Amino acid sequence: MTVLLAFAQVRDPVPVQTETKNKGLEQQEKEVAIYPNPNNGVFTISFAQLNAQQVELRILNVIGNEVHQEVISRPDIHATKTVDLTRLAKGLYYVKIEADGYSSVRRVVVK
Repeated sequence: MTVLLAFAQVRDPVPVQTETKNKGLEQQEKEVAIYPNPNNGVFTISFAQLNAQQVELRILNVIGNEVHQEVISRPDIHATKTVDLTRLAKGLYYVKIEADGYSSVRRVVVK
């Protein structure tokens, strides 16, 4: 015979500030754009108003291996970078962008 005992505590719900989170997401959307997406392996990343001394760009495959990495020093306020992944397999990739006080990961599909 097996006896299972379970204990539970009731706690007050944690307040969530959805307005702040939404503003943060909107800010990220304005700062970085990737187009076209999906693409044939060549796409453009636009950095709008990142105000950073340098931007680190990394592209990872679906299992987390880094397939491309570069540092863009002193980007213009509306800098763009064209990336060519045609030498890699088709599929899903993650674009990780890090700058002073900013970090974002975006998905990009190569067809």
